Amino acid sequence: MSPSSISSSLSSSSNSCWRHLYYATVLLLFASSSSSYLTSEAFVIVSPAASPPSSSAKAAAKIAPLFATPNNYNNNVNENAPLLPNHQTTAPKKPQLLTHADITWKLRPPENTSKLSRLQIKFGANLLRLYSKLKGKTLPPVLCPKGGRAMLEAYYKEPGWFQRERRIGRFGFTTLRGPSNNEIDATIRQVYKINPPPLSATIAAIIYMFVEPNYRHRNVGSLALDVISAVQSVQAVDFTVLVAAGDDTLVEWYERNGYTKAPLLQEVMGSPDGKFGVTMIAPVGVTEGFFDECNLRWW
Repeated sequence: MSPSSISSSLSSSSNSCWRHLYYATVLLLFASSSSSYLTSEAFVIVSPAASPPSSSAKAAAKIAPLFATPNNYNNNVNENAPLLPNHQTTAPKKPQLLTHADITWKLRPPENTSKLSRLQIKFGANLLRLYSKLKGKTLPPVLCPKGGRAMLEAYYKEPGWFQRERRIGRFGFTTLRGPSNNEIDATIRQVYKINPPPLSATIAAIIYMFVEPNYRHRNVGSLALDVISAVQSVQAVDFTVLVAAGDDTLVEWYERNGYTKAPLLQEVMGSPDGKFGVTMIAPVGVTEGFFDECNLRWW
């Protein structure tokens, strides 16, 4: 081949290369100047939606992700869209509601009882259990300490090998059958539409309820009301009264648990005009088999 023909061939090849390079440059400039992302069924140019793309990421996006893959394909791209499902954070789990199967209930003398009196009561309870076992007699499901008041404690053990049982709540209430009065009789007639013989209804009261902060909203209070009602039922009590000292949320909570506002009892309960809270009343009762489901230890 002559030198002139070689030179002509090289020149033609060079012009072709420059022409291809020119077209490629025009396409890249067009892509970078476009105001929207280029998308199609065949390829995607998009940065991750989790964070704004950096300058280096933008440059790489123009030439790298030309084909749709599970990691970069999206027909409707929105830079401000929320994270993809596989990047979404899960909502915090609601605390698990407890049941009677989870809690050990312990019926104790009231909190102001001396240590010596507690020991004497516990010793007497153990003697009574031993006597009943030797004689083959069945103990009643509940025996309340004398004095007319008791404290109910709730104990719970978190799941795990090295967890120990801890007290998560305590509740004070009366255990003696208190007499009725005209205001209570009127409340029973007004609320429950029944007309008992005058001064025949027997009354007990809930004095306080406390659940440890970490265990609130886990059904402990509702379960405690069940146990208190069962204990007072064994004591032949007809109705329980209390003063809900708090806001409307607390009153509504008691209403969901079977209590009803009793405005006629505000003076009787020492809270005139709602000064110390809202007086409420509920009938006492226990379901069949309750003490088999509930782990209640007394004294």
